[in-house]
Amino acid sequence: MLKRFLISVTCALFLLPTIQASAQQSQGETQYISDDLFTFIHSGPGRNYRILGSIIAGSEVTVLRTDSESNYVEIVDDKDRTGWVDGEFVSKQKSLRELVPGLQQQLADATQSTSAQQNENDSLRQQFSELQSQNNRLTKQLKTLEEQNADFSQKLDAADQTAKMQWFTRGGIVALISLILGVIVAYLPKKRRKSDTWM
Repeated sequence: MLKRFLISVTCALFLLPTIQASAQQSQGETQYISDDLFTFIHSGPGRNYRILGSIIAGSEVTVLRTDSESNYVEIVDDKDRTGWVDGEFVSKQKSLRELVPGLQQQLADATQSTSAQQNENDSLRQQFSELQSQNNRLTKQLKTLEEQNADFSQKLDAADQTAKMQWFTRGGIVALISLILGVIVAYLPKKRRKSDTWM
């Protein structure tokens, strides 16, 4: 790059241009100066022409035409200067200088979106934890109710068995008393009937 700079300065000092290209400024294609250098803008399509100034790497330029012999490109730079630069240093892709702000904005948006997603995930995680705790409480309550229900069922079965035993016992006692009374009545002396016959 230093060598190219020295060559350009030498050419500018010792070789003054005799022919200056006249070009009408018209609508052209937007391109960019490569990121890894700065280049000189010349008054004609070659290094032998007068240097009009330099263009910083990454600058946006409008390409007007290309000289096929020298591969120099006529451009209008961001300072509205019309001149020629080496086509090697002109690219159709945006420079890092142009891309970085957009990428930084995209990164900021992505970071903000990620932060929002993280907050939403934290909120959902907290809700899940609360629902899990509530589910555990309800499961314990259900288990307690099932145990109480089993206890009540057991007590009801026991009460039913007791009632059946009581009825059975009472029935047996009534039957036994009836049997005893029947035996007693059978063996009681009978009254003699008065005879209706005349003596």
